[in-house]
Amino acid sequence: LDIYDLEVVVIPSNTQSVRIDDSDLIFGTTLEKFDAIAADVNKCQQTHQPVLVGTSSIETSEAISKLLKKNNISHEVLNAKQHQREAEIIANAGAPGAVTIATNMAGRGTDIVLGGKQNEGDEQTLEWREKHKTVIEAGGLHIIGTERNESRRVDNQLRGRSARQGDV
Repeated sequence: LDIYDLEVVVIPSNTQSVRIDDSDLIFGTTLEKFDAIAADVNKCQQTHQPVLVGTSSIETSEAISKLLKKNNISHEVLNAKQHQREAEIIANAGAPGAVTIATNMAGRGTDIVLGGKQNEGDEQTLEWREKHKTVIEAGGLHIIGTERNESRRVDNQLRGRSARQGDV
């Protein structure tokens, strides 16, 4: 591989990825798509599986948020309007049953840890281990891309939020 006439070395990951990449689903209308997203999120919440919904616009994230509110599904919205709370929202996006809607999700500097943010202290660590186990048993982080982005790089960054370091 050559990039900018420089040699590139591919370094294999520490553990094999166990990510399951499903095929795209295509819907006749936006309403059908949003209803399918709400049903998928609801199914994940019943098993305490955390969900990350990736959107390509603030308008889409707000429309999905409105639909989830209508269906009494608790969630967080991460877009340009919540930049002060962004690290906190991402840190808790892997908690059991958490639902996070994110616009143009990239690295953002904070990992999504399965089980949610780990607090300091022995009692909290034991509690966090139980949450981590619950999320693993539920299938790990479930990611829904609402549409293809103009840049494949952004889609790949969203996909890359799951199955990190051997997690499901």
